[in-house]
Amino acid sequence: MSFATAKDWFSFVKEGKKPIIRESVLNSWERSKSYLPDACGEPRGDNQKSSPEQLQESSPLNIIRAVIEKTFKGACASKTAWVFCNPSGEIIETGSFNQQMRETLVSLSIDIPLIMSEKYSGTNAVSLSMENNLPTICTGAEHYLKKFHILSGAAAPYYDVDGTLRGYIALIGLYPETDVFFLRSVILMMIQLLDREMRITRFKDLYKGVKKQFARLFSDDLKPIVMVTRTGYIRQLNPAAMNMFGIHKSNIDEKSLDKLAVFNPPIKEIAQSAIASEGKEMEIRSSSKDLRVIYDKIPIFSETDEFLGAIFVFHEKSERASQKNSVAKEAKYTFRDIMGKTAGITMSRDLAQRVAGTSVNVLLFGPSGTGKEMFAQSIHNASPRKNFPFLAINCAAIPREIAESELFGYASGAFTGASKGGNIGKLEAADKGTVFLDEIGDMPIELQAKLLRLLEERTITRVGSSREIPVNIRIIAATNKDIQSLIEKGEFREDLYYRINVSTIKLPPLSECIEDIPELVNHFIEYFNEAMGKKVKGIDEKIMEKFKTYSWPGNIRELRNSIEFAVMLNTGEDIITLKDLPGQLRMSLLYREPPEVQLHDPLLQERQGLENSEKALYHKAVRMANGNLSEAAKIL
Repeated sequence: MSFATAKDWFSFVKEGKKPIIRESVLNSWERSKSYLPDACGEPRGDNQKSSPEQLQESSPLNIIRAVIEKTFKGACASKTAWVFCNPSGEIIETGSFNQQMRETLVSLSIDIPLIMSEKYSGTNAVSLSMENNLPTICTGAEHYLKKFHILSGAAAPYYDVDGTLRGYIALIGLYPETDVFFLRSVILMMIQLLDREMRITRFKDLYKGVKKQFARLFSDDLKPIVMVTRTGYIRQLNPAAMNMFGIHKSNIDEKSLDKLAVFNPPIKEIAQSAIASEGKEMEIRSSSKDLRVIYDKIPIFSETDEFLGAIFVFHEKSERASQKNSVAKEAKYTFRDIMGKTAGITMSRDLAQRVAGTSVNVLLFGPSGTGKEMFAQSIHNASPRKNFPFLAINCAAIPREIAESELFGYASGAFTGASKGGNIGKLEAADKGTVFLDEIGDMPIELQAKLLRLLEERTITRVGSSREIPVNIRIIAATNKDIQSLIEKGEFREDLYYRINVSTIKLPPLSECIEDIPELVNHFIEYFNEAMGKKVKGIDEKIMEKFKTYSWPGNIRELRNSIEFAVMLNTGEDIITLKDLPGQLRMSLLYREPPEVQLHDPLLQERQGLENSEKALYHKAVRMANGNLSEAAKIL
């Protein structure tokens, strides 16, 4: 199917024929004809329309204007206009940075009090978006009313942070010079930024009250205390915390906490969870000192039970009674925790169970978020080494300059600042246990030789020492990269690959285990209900169906985090609905393309090729402008 032409429009309007065009447009034409028999006439008026004051109150106009002014002024500086409508299609506001387009809008009466719904204005980008609740395009003769044939447009619905429909945004240009696919791309980016700005505004208001509630807590100068958002941005910290990080207050306003120091485990990941924790260990490397601390995390909720962030209270450890215990991690997962009945996950679990009782090294291969560490812990807990340490190391997260001393330890006086008596390395601390090397494809090439020696000789040598120390560990490595390709590029040692690749277990992406999603969702709801003291009973059936068609690029981790967020956000309702889901997932579910947009006629394929080229140019411009979309638009 193809875009409607003037000939198609004429055959429908004047001859009563049904041309072969997009189904959504043809259906809209048929409905429009019942409302507006004269396709050469004017839009209908409405005596019951809202007052300008009511329209202004119903939409976050200030935020929309700010998004266009700050970010899209360059993209909208050409012959482009924007139209804001309320949920009924009534125009709230129009505008353009181009004089010709402003005059065009006036000549076509596209302004308050026009209503852009089918009933009043026939087929157009806004009315199609209203019908499908999806981003849509409408170009040239696809408009039902002939007077609009000089236009091309793209429109999309936009929602409040609670999932409530707030209205529609449209970008309009002149046909045929305006590329409707470019308008659609800009609309989608605009919607994402609008959603982000509305969330930021909401959380700023909520935090004003929260900060007052915790003012007394932050007056404690003895313990370092930090309040962060759920994305890890600092809202408040006390003098003891500033002293611990070696910073001044003027350096931390609106800054991400992980910009002040390196945290292990990562502080951002911990802040995203609404679950309280107490007595957890953490390593902190700041510009002024390295610390091993104990932290307590207190989640913060609004009066409506919405998770806002967390307060961290840090306690310095005076001594490390046992260096081995300080770096080892408890392996809590077993094979009973690996859920799923589809063929892919069943085969992977069965193979892992068979190799668990052996001493062979294992390579777990699969996309990020497929549960590689859960598999590693399960293998460890089913092995003869289960009573010895399990140590997880992310090879991509350890800074290159300290990686060798972190993994292999160092002797006294090995370098400036080295601890007196030296320091045990992570691998030595895991003696007789299991080491999980995540993202091993990112291990520096110079460390790979030392790891190979460990696997061959069962000994390590600390930095600054020549003494060999016997170490007996089992390696479970994991990667989502093509190791053979890395070997060909000289970025990974082939001999090390064959040492760790005694048994390879492939973990399937969630998109290949769609039938397992309902079981996983229910399991995560039950788990987070217990952890957060909630009583969520399930998830809306329509959302579950959308889950089954979503691609899940983040795999099981994305699903788990989404359900945690939804349970946390749910305010006493029995089921999880669209408004409870994280913004990015909610946007993906709301704004996916309908199947018919994937047209196959030669003209559209040519247009889509141009669109892909424009997207590549757009992304290049964004990189050149260091992420500033307004500057990128000027470059384009």
